Amino acid sequence: MNITASKSFRVQKEIIMILSSGAKINSPMQRALEAFGYPVLTVENQDQADAMLRSFNGGIRLLITDSSINGKSAPEIIASLPKSSQTLKVIVVSEEVSPRERHDIFTAGVIELIHKPVEKEELLQAVRRTIKT
Repeated sequence: MNITASKSFRVQKEIIMILSSGAKINSPMQRALEAFGYPVLTVENQDQADAMLRSFNGGIRLLITDSSINGKSAPEIIASLPKSSQTLKVIVVSEEVSPRERHDIFTAGVIELIHKPVEKEELLQAVRRTIKT
């Protein structure tokens, strides 16, 4: 969904933004979450994510991101988010992380770490747990 189309969104649940460098990740997660009634926005890079977060001015409550996007780690991505996103909750999706990376991810404020491939039910449970925190 682009920024201009997103302004007509009627929010009934928490808005979720998926930041991933590949449509093959975005599309299945987006379809699964939308099937459960969540409004989902997808972006492919940090600039798009920043623009979307500013556009919604705190309305996006959950970010789902890969552990690395365009050479930036999830903790680096989180640290560079706009200051208006301080209450944004984060789920990281990763194939495999080292103990050090895991530590850095949770130290950055990530609430959930899910391993790929992600099953629909696992994704939904992680989203529900994260939104409740």
